[in-house]
Amino acid sequence: MAAMSMTLIVYSAIPIAAQAKTQRWKSAGGEVGFGNTFSNNTTYKLYLGMADFSFSFSQHPMKRDFVAWYMNPQFNLVKATNTKPNAWDVEGGVNLGIRNYVRVSEHFYLYQMLGSGPHFISARLDRQARGFIFSDNLDLGSFIQIYKNYFVNLQLGLRHISNASLKLPNRGVNSLLFMIGLSRVNRHFDKRG
Repeated sequence: MAAMSMTLIVYSAIPIAAQAKTQRWKSAGGEVGFGNTFSNNTTYKLYLGMADFSFSFSQHPMKRDFVAWYMNPQFNLVKATNTKPNAWDVEGGVNLGIRNYVRVSEHFYLYQMLGSGPHFISARLDRQARGFIFSDNLDLGSFIQIYKNYFVNLQLGLRHISNASLKLPNRGVNSLLFMIGLSRVNRHFDKRG
């Protein structure tokens, strides 16, 4: 009976050990950047600070390209149309979305991402009510390996903020963003790709 119990324990542990060796693409890092509005008659300059996390959907991402979710918690300083001199407005929130990676080489990845998330802005704008908003993002970027599992993350994006007409005015603010960051990446790829 003891031998049978020991055999069951050993055999039940084998799949667990095999699964532990297989990991998804994971990245974690931070980014800083700058953004400026291209909305008419509005000043909205952003100084961005955000975390960047990504995790592949597939436990066996293909070598060539794969899809992952991402999350960007952020806290941003803002100079807006009505910001007092020598003062800053703030913006904070989190964006969630999907990111499609394309492996150009083992050391270089391109990606495109699309996401949205809740934010809060303190800036008083003629075209957008302050308070709760949504931030919608479309970005292109790259991961460039600089040392072992460390990659520089370069990102260019378009962003729209508005509040889904929960409060007026709600004409939205559109911005062009540039970000640079450093991420630690764990990569384990399926041999099929």
